[in-house]
Amino acid sequence: MKERLVDLEVRYTHQQDVLDKLSDTVFEQQKLVDALNVRVKALEERVAQLLEERQPADQPPPHY
Repeated sequence: MKERLVDLEVRYTHQQDVLDKLSDTVFEQQKLVDALNVRVKALEERVAQLLEERQPADQPPPHY
């Protein structure tokens, strides 16, 4: 009985360690996803700005 209890405690400790590592990994990945979302939004805004500068909406294209 005592050996079985010790085995369960060892397994629990190991699983807790794995869960802590997974939690840290998920946290780091979420920080990265958040940073990438900010960069994508900035790039989208920049592309929209460049498209507006490239050809104003109220002027016909140069080949007319």
